[in-house]
Amino acid sequence: MPFQGDEPPQERAGDDRWRFTLRAPSWQGPEATWALALEVVAVLLVFAMAVALRVIKLSTIPKIVTADEADNLQVAYHIMHGTGPGFFGFDWKPAPIFSLYPFAWTMQIFGDSISDFRLFPVILSLFTIIAFYFLARRSMGPFAALAALALLSTNLYFLHFSRTAWDNMNAALFAVGACYATQRALEERSGWAWAGWWTASGVFVAFGLYGYFTGRFIFVAVMLMTVTAVALRIAPWRQAFGGLMLASVVSAALFAPMAVKIYDNWDYFNQRTKSISVFEVHEDEPYEGDTDGWVIAAKNVVRNYKGFVLQDGSEMTRGIWPRYNPEHRAPLDFISTHLFWGGLIVGAIRFRKTYGWWAFFAPLFIAESFSVGTPDLARGLLFAPFYFLFIGLLFDEALKLVKARADRYTAALAIASLVAFIGTVNVTDYFEWQNEPGAQIARMPGIDPCEFGLWRGLAVTGAKKGEQEGVDPVTFDRLRRELDCSDLVREWLP
Repeated sequence: MPFQGDEPPQERAGDDRWRFTLRAPSWQGPEATWALALEVVAVLLVFAMAVALRVIKLSTIPKIVTADEADNLQVAYHIMHGTGPGFFGFDWKPAPIFSLYPFAWTMQIFGDSISDFRLFPVILSLFTIIAFYFLARRSMGPFAALAALALLSTNLYFLHFSRTAWDNMNAALFAVGACYATQRALEERSGWAWAGWWTASGVFVAFGLYGYFTGRFIFVAVMLMTVTAVALRIAPWRQAFGGLMLASVVSAALFAPMAVKIYDNWDYFNQRTKSISVFEVHEDEPYEGDTDGWVIAAKNVVRNYKGFVLQDGSEMTRGIWPRYNPEHRAPLDFISTHLFWGGLIVGAIRFRKTYGWWAFFAPLFIAESFSVGTPDLARGLLFAPFYFLFIGLLFDEALKLVKARADRYTAALAIASLVAFIGTVNVTDYFEWQNEPGAQIARMPGIDPCEFGLWRGLAVTGAKKGEQEGVDPVTFDRLRRELDCSDLVREWLP
């Protein structure tokens, strides 16, 4: 597998927009075929590892099925039995039900055991991993992209959200897809490829509007990417803004049915948004001593900068953080944190390569700064893949600095060893954390695997009858006491 830096001088000339593709470059002849084959095999091996880490003991780790998972399940049961909201309806939060229809389809294919319904976030995370690699290869060589892919696949934060049936993961997938499609679109000048990539960008923006809360702001990142590309003279302004208009029309057309539904049910749709908005804080219940929404938002910018950029784990203690991460742990581990900081410096220097990645700080900070209980890892999951793009770029630039081929292989071996160490520590920490009783108590109210059959029977019966609340919590608590099969539940129940 060739390292970046081995390409011929004529391919490296000019600005930083040298394009990597997964095609075999014609100038390499037969060697390119072997290089591509080796790259594909390496990607498949990392992907296989990612799959294994996400399906092993999926029914018991995490042990407790959280209330949010159960609520998603009840909506899915209603969809499966024809008594749920239509495709342009609302789920229980309320939010567009778009995310839960594929969830229900997954259950219809695989089943509705705990491991079966948790396959939905697994699948979303695997699609995110695939899209991530294509995005990474736009700006770095195969080795660096593979190293970044391995770190993303094993990161404790990303792994945890890959194994719990929440719908946060779709925001990360749509963000990576939008970034990739928009970059490709900005590199085209006209024709079907230009129209196709801008259409794809619009589709991902629309999916973001339908998906998890943070994904609603993906359109801001796409706009920033376009404006920046024009300012950097990467794309002519006519083609860029024409493409942005095309993407806007596509996303508006796809979201129009849901927009009408939201308009007709505006107060109902905004219940969840109001409950976390900094502008809904009142004097009788100040938020960390403040009641002015703009003051809270300004302080949140600092809090989230410390949490998501400086990786200050002490900031990750608001809201329901024990469900998301071990105590005082930031999204990145100690070593990855410093690699990320180095990547940010390289990313600023190589801004023409990375302008698209920087744009996705916008949806992260918009969602986090204007809501209470932040830094919130669930709302920040959209940005998780972008950490590792910057880390991969750092690896790529480090390899470029090593001129001799033999020394470059030595440097690559050192990077591979470091990545293996980081990944092993993260995976070990994750499973040890999930084996702690306190980590499972934090997921309460919830359902223990030993009483899941009881809960499922009640949920399916309620869904068939079309009852809005499929499982009456009072009835379930009475029956689970009689079942008395879980020490964790016994400890939690009053």
